[in-house]
Amino acid sequence: MLNKAINSWLNGYKKIFCYKGRSTRSEFGYFILIQIIASMFFTTIGVKILPLFLIILCLVIFLIVSFLAMLSYNVRRLHDAGMSGWWCLAYFIAGAVLIGVSLVMTPTPGANQYGPDPRTSSK
Repeated sequence: MLNKAINSWLNGYKKIFCYKGRSTRSEFGYFILIQIIASMFFTTIGVKILPLFLIILCLVIFLIVSFLAMLSYNVRRLHDAGMSGWWCLAYFIAGAVLIGVSLVMTPTPGANQYGPDPRTSSK
């Protein structure tokens, strides 16, 4: 099982630009699990060894590469479910719509848990 998990994680990076084919749920699940464990391990080790700017640089590079690997795995999982990989765009569109809607929502009248009402208290 551990061997399969590590192979699934490594395959995620080997197929980082492979948006064709299919991936199983277990491959995807193992990738996520090992990704979380590896992130925690390398972050813990990095904090003790590296200066702050190198930690941040390594983290940014790791996050970009991990995002690309996750994106390709998501596309292959969608293919396995019989769906187009373009459905991955729904993550970004839905997030942008939710943020946009929250920015134009009707405000809470009066003070709330985050402070006084800026429309009435600053005059």
